[in-house]
Amino acid sequence: MLYAWVGDQKRAPLAKGERTTCRDCGGLLTAVMPVENTPHWRHKAGDCDPWSEPEGPWHLGWKELFDMSCREIALRDPMTGELHRADVLVGSGTSRATVLELQHSSISEDERNAREAFYRQGHRMFWLVHIHSESSFLGTYFSMSLDFGSRVVNLDGKEFAVMRWMGPSKQFIEKWKRANAHVFFNAGPYIFYLAGQGVASRLGGPFRRGEFALCALSRDEFLRAVRWEDSATPQ
Repeated sequence: MLYAWVGDQKRAPLAKGERTTCRDCGGLLTAVMPVENTPHWRHKAGDCDPWSEPEGPWHLGWKELFDMSCREIALRDPMTGELHRADVLVGSGTSRATVLELQHSSISEDERNAREAFYRQGHRMFWLVHIHSESSFLGTYFSMSLDFGSRVVNLDGKEFAVMRWMGPSKQFIEKWKRANAHVFFNAGPYIFYLAGQGVASRLGGPFRRGEFALCALSRDEFLRAVRWEDSATPQ
C-alpha cells in the first residue's frame, strides 16, 4: 500500500524503517524505501487485502490525480467481513460512488470477476488497464490492432472504431470484453474505452472472437468521467 495514517495524516512513507498501524486491520506497517521503485508501506504479518499487488510509478501517477481522501479506501462486506482496498473511490457514501481499479499486471478472469462482484456492490466501477510500452508483446499487439479508420460508428456523440486483435492469442481482449464493469486501456498518453457487451450490441454486435470496439479519450475526459463531471460511457 502506498499510503497509511501516521498520526492524523494519511501519507506515503518518508524514511526507511518508519512504522505505523494499519487502520483497516490493526497490523504493524513498516516503511519500505526501494532504490529503484516507489516507497510504500508493508504489513509485517501479510497484507490484510489479499488482492494487494506490487505498485510502481504508474499507480502512483494516477492516484496522485485524485484527492488523498479518495486514494486507497478500504471497503468491507457487512455480511462476510471481507475487506479490500479500492485504488480510488470517488463520491463515497453517495449515489455516484465510483471505484477505479488500476490494473498494471496480468489478472485471471476468476479474480477479475471476484473484484467486480465485490466493488460493484453499491458502486459504479471502472477498470484502467495498463498497456505496457510497445517493446512488450502486449504493447506491440495492441498497437498493431489499433484501426480508427476502417469501421467507425457514432454512438451517443462518441466515435467508436471496430477493429480486430492482431496478436497470436485473443485471450487478452476477450477477457476484458466479458467484464461487467467499464474498461479503459491506458497506452502511453492515450486512453481508450472498450465497448462492453451492452454497448457492443448497439454498435452492431455481438462481435466475433477477436473483434472489439474502442473510443479514444483524452486523460481529462477520462478523469471527468470518473468524477461524474462528464460521460465517457454510453448507456
